[in-house]
Amino acid sequence: MSTAPVEPEPEEFGRLTSAGIQKFREKIGLDWPYNRWNTWNEEATRDGVRHYAYGFGDDNPLWADPEHASTSRWGGVIAPPGFLEGAGLTPELPRRPEDKGRGKGALSGVHMFWAGDHIRYFAPVREGDRIWVRRFYVEIKEKERSRFGGRSAVSVRRRVYWNDRGQLIAIWDADFVHTERDTAAKRNRTLHTVPEQHVYTEEELLEVDRHYARETVRGAEPRYVEDVGVGEEFPARCRGPLVTGDIIAWLQGNGRSEIYPYRLNYQNRRRMGGFYSRNSDGAWDSAMRVHWDDEYARSVGARRAYDYGMLRNAWMMQVVTDWMGDDAVLVAVDDRITGFNVLGDLTRITGSVTELDTTGEWPEVVCTVECTNQLDERTARGTLRVRLPSRERGLPEFPEPPADHGLLPGMPEPESGPWSRR
Repeated sequence: MSTAPVEPEPEEFGRLTSAGIQKFREKIGLDWPYNRWNTWNEEATRDGVRHYAYGFGDDNPLWADPEHASTSRWGGVIAPPGFLEGAGLTPELPRRPEDKGRGKGALSGVHMFWAGDHIRYFAPVREGDRIWVRRFYVEIKEKERSRFGGRSAVSVRRRVYWNDRGQLIAIWDADFVHTERDTAAKRNRTLHTVPEQHVYTEEELLEVDRHYARETVRGAEPRYVEDVGVGEEFPARCRGPLVTGDIIAWLQGNGRSEIYPYRLNYQNRRRMGGFYSRNSDGAWDSAMRVHWDDEYARSVGARRAYDYGMLRNAWMMQVVTDWMGDDAVLVAVDDRITGFNVLGDLTRITGSVTELDTTGEWPEVVCTVECTNQLDERTARGTLRVRLPSRERGLPEFPEPPADHGLLPGMPEPESGPWSRR
């Protein structure tokens, strides 16, 4: 990591400057702890798992029905793969003098968009698991231009998850695009056409309901790898039209510490003041309001308030987990958020089997899933890898975790505890 001094640039708040990006690099490998203030689920409780699943419309009995789950290979409730995003506490780590103030204030006031994920799974989250996590940046790269205009940068934030039994559950890298709000707002004002929001007819809504009625969950019936072929398509699904209630439901399950109210809001503003600004009523509000405040969303380049990228990530994983059945394991997810899914948008989710990879220890089915809105704009795309049961070999297992558990060289490590590398 470079520590060469960089001359400060004027008016850096809210600006994407070379000095700010250089200072941001100081955060690489620096633990950014989760505590009880900013994690949503310290433990995978039965209620927490179900609330998360229901928050994006998933009633798969493996995570929602304890009686069904008890008869599965897992012996009880397990969590949907995306549950980890709002889970876990960071263990107590050694305090090192050289870490104090590293990267503090870097790119303050610069807007961040969740742009994609790269996830590797090594164990399920079981009911009752206490989750531990370490969160840190692994890189940031400047881009010459972005779809929002002007300078941009892409950072990668890693989270590494363990359980109390010392098992590595997952390594989850998330991509974030950093852009200047003012630049995005100017671009938004100069767009020559902004499509009018579609108003849905009764027949269109009935067609959406017909899609919902046709959705199925494979459940206890095994889907064997020998029966799957390249080109097999998943039945198309609809999600939406997106309403504010869908955002509220997602937050009920996944949570966000940045929108705590009243005294907790005040305490948050003292911790991270750059994340808050005054809204059209003159009241303090967080940058999270891009998800329900149309006016503020337009200030960052969207045409209306928009969903969370992780919500579409959950939708894409649900298509595959519904299809694969209880005995299968999802081992990898790579997705890209390519556009806004704004209030009023109707998302169509399609996908297919694109490859059968037999080069590893167990054959892996590679699935491609896409989200497209009513304007035929693709807003997300994912590639997911699944290990299905085999008639010849039995039940699949998760891959062996890497020896370094995804931690960077030189990162502090507790001498003992379930979160340490073993």
